[in-house]
Amino acid sequence: MIAADHLARLIKQPLDRVCQSGGLLAEGLLTAEELYNPDFLIVFSDIAVEAEAMGVDLEYSAERNPHIVRHLDPDRVGLIDMPASGRLPELFRAADICRKALDPHFPIFFSMKDPFSLAALVMGSEAFLAALLKAPEVVNRLLEVCCKNQLRLVEVICSRGYIPLVGAPIASGSLIGPRWFREFAQPCLETLYNRIRELESFCCLHICGEVAPLVEQLPQLNLDLLSFEEWCEPLWEKMPGTVPMGYVTTDLFARGNEDAVRNATLACLANQPRPCVLSTACDLPANADPRLVKCMMQVET
Repeated sequence: MIAADHLARLIKQPLDRVCQSGGLLAEGLLTAEELYNPDFLIVFSDIAVEAEAMGVDLEYSAERNPHIVRHLDPDRVGLIDMPASGRLPELFRAADICRKALDPHFPIFFSMKDPFSLAALVMGSEAFLAALLKAPEVVNRLLEVCCKNQLRLVEVICSRGYIPLVGAPIASGSLIGPRWFREFAQPCLETLYNRIRELESFCCLHICGEVAPLVEQLPQLNLDLLSFEEWCEPLWEKMPGTVPMGYVTTDLFARGNEDAVRNATLACLANQPRPCVLSTACDLPANADPRLVKCMMQVET
């Protein structure tokens, strides 16, 4: 899992340019594909792409990921043509360039946010989480808009032959717990996945933070693939039909060594049921050492 920040390091370009250029994103992804030899690519810039498309203002920097400088009043948020808005056309351009450069059967995933996390990014996470308690009707209205916008994005991702990978950085067991996940995040995810199944694609989720609090909720999504950050054996006992993807600690790739990476990789492979996808727990740090990434990818069992 690689975002624009590490890709920018690989191709030695300013991050603000890479974030906004489909050509540079594709150059980074193809460089990573040649360097790391993965089994698929994930087109991913940063978590604010769709929030920006809906009207949030970002500040760009050559050294760090785009930073939100102005959130939106939830009452002023409306429906948009998400795939045609903001930087999303550039991400589709990156995906198209990669597809032309690679074997036509090489899988390409397209990263997108779950509606709950998108709503939090649009409104501001602190205000949004407070509204779960104080103004749930405001939250539900915002979630309805975000869900409809993301449904349109899902339809275009699938129609163009890519696989939607739904990322949930804020709809996390660490942040909202099982009750709020069940009440606010899960219905939107179910709506997205019902549409993805209708489009005959795969239901894939990356969830940040702890999954143990969601051991009852996540199996109800009937996922094809779950990317995760921490091992939770009781969860996988309840999800025999889901392929696990994870979960080598990302910090190791910036501050570890080959022995630490190799041991963590072997531990992950020993835990996960088969089939599984070996991956970093979340996206690589910007300053990840390619030598250590290749160490993970070349581990033999």
